[in-house]
Amino acid sequence: MSKITINNLYKIYNEGKESEFQALRGIDLSIKDGEIVVIKGVSGSGKSTLLSLIAAFSKPSSGKILIDGENISKLPDIFASKFRNEKIGFIFQSFNLIDGLSVKDNVLSPMVLTSLGQDTINKRLKIALNLANIEHKENQNIADLSGGEKQRCAIARALVNNPSIILADEPTANLDKENSLKFLEILKKFKELKKIVIVATHDTIFDELPFVDKYVDMSDGKFV
Repeated sequence: MSKITINNLYKIYNEGKESEFQALRGIDLSIKDGEIVVIKGVSGSGKSTLLSLIAAFSKPSSGKILIDGENISKLPDIFASKFRNEKIGFIFQSFNLIDGLSVKDNVLSPMVLTSLGQDTINKRLKIALNLANIEHKENQNIADLSGGEKQRCAIARALVNNPSIILADEPTANLDKENSLKFLEILKKFKELKKIVIVATHDTIFDELPFVDKYVDMSDGKFV
């Protein structure tokens, strides 16, 4: 059975008003355990909106998003936060790191309310830093990192809770080619770990990658 099933998903902003805008229009998508999916499309095509809905950052106007058989589309905010914390790792285009804090403290920020013991937290931190290849900067202040290092810190933060689903929104938009290629190497690691990965991008560096299971083209809020 598919891990993620999306049925007839719509997202409409300012519904019923003169400024009404349909960001998503009838999206259907099925993703199995361990699959890497790349959603391609220009800015404004609806890619980021779709990732936001899968992560339960916002709610659809209609349609369903089933994850492990549970409809997360209408989760109350407190349950949506719990769902994200347990199952979703989100890599933001703009990194969304906290200046003034170290790499370690940024990576651990999703675990601030955890009930896990310190030994388990330390183990997860080490695994996440190693997977993102940023362990050598653990105690460095975020403000002193390069763009590529900031992204690897953001990746480690997305991994620290050992999520089954990783969502990456334009992950190479702020990177040069060298660091973009490094991200592809990390993507291969996700594949080996059998994570579901959904990448939203317009970067041609993701074209025709042998380890990507599914490509979807998006335009004007629809798959084409």
